[in-house]
Amino acid sequence: MARAKQARKKPPKATKASAGKQSRKKAPKAGKAATAAHADSPTSGVLTADVLAPLVNGYSVGRGSEKSIIVPNASQLATLQDVTVSGTLLKKQLVRLTGSDQREARLAANNGAYTIEGDGDLHFDLGTEQLQPHVPCELQNARDWLARFKNNVGASITVSGFFRCLFEHPGFRSNDDAHIFEIHPVRAVSIDGQMQAFDVDIPDQPSIHTWTSPHPLQDQDNRTQVQYDSGSDTLTFTGMDGQDENYVSVTGRISGIDLKQDSDAPATFTFDSQDIGTPLQGLCLKGTSAAQQLAALGGDTNVQMIVLRNIDLSQALNNVYAINLLAIDIKAQ
Repeated sequence: MARAKQARKKPPKATKASAGKQSRKKAPKAGKAATAAHADSPTSGVLTADVLAPLVNGYSVGRGSEKSIIVPNASQLATLQDVTVSGTLLKKQLVRLTGSDQREARLAANNGAYTIEGDGDLHFDLGTEQLQPHVPCELQNARDWLARFKNNVGASITVSGFFRCLFEHPGFRSNDDAHIFEIHPVRAVSIDGQMQAFDVDIPDQPSIHTWTSPHPLQDQDNRTQVQYDSGSDTLTFTGMDGQDENYVSVTGRISGIDLKQDSDAPATFTFDSQDIGTPLQGLCLKGTSAAQQLAALGGDTNVQMIVLRNIDLSQALNNVYAINLLAIDIKAQ
């Protein structure tokens, strides 16, 4: 596949593929596939599942006295932010790590039928072939769209959204659906050429946690370290718990707003909070309610936000473990 251009273009149509008949299958080592795809992997914009799926499943874990997560092809992954990916809508499948870099995929309950999660989101799988490496995707407030996804398994699908990294389910626990990368939130979906756009919105309230409860997130962030090996283009993370929080409510002060009005890149700002103790970068995807709320602030403001935590891979390339925040909702206080 030729390297994708930085400019936006219409994503290629993916070929239809029927869901696999097997209920369990040992997946190939994704790291080897990612290495083979290295030369052809685009850095941003339009991607295809046959390129991205091996990259996001190429990581391995260490389960020794100190947990570790090793991420190859790091410089490519660090460039991804607001992405569009085409492929096939698979049945819901779950991935378990059977070794440091070996995976076993199986269909979820009821022959891989899709369901709505407790936070109101739909977790769906974008790939090329059932029980092979896939790209996890998460659509917010998806109850009204569940039937469409259930009825279109095997169809061509193109997904646009935020490319996110977090160690919420990396595979240390036996019940993890092992992944550290996902497209979340999903901004738009085209199924067999029928496009539907979605806003980035507040999830169901019980799923929103804080920086200090039920887990002291700053303690974990302070323990986690990262080292980058430029020769092998590999990041090695250590010290993490292997679990994290999805949606978080935070209170603090926004400053340094850059709306990036002449760019498709997300708007940025700096966020300070007593609960966090160190300034973090914030992001707002263009065209979202959060971006409009940020623009309306007009300057430095005390706020309460609903955010998604995201590991900043560009900082990791400089041997710095840092979290940035994707704003879902911003309210001035």
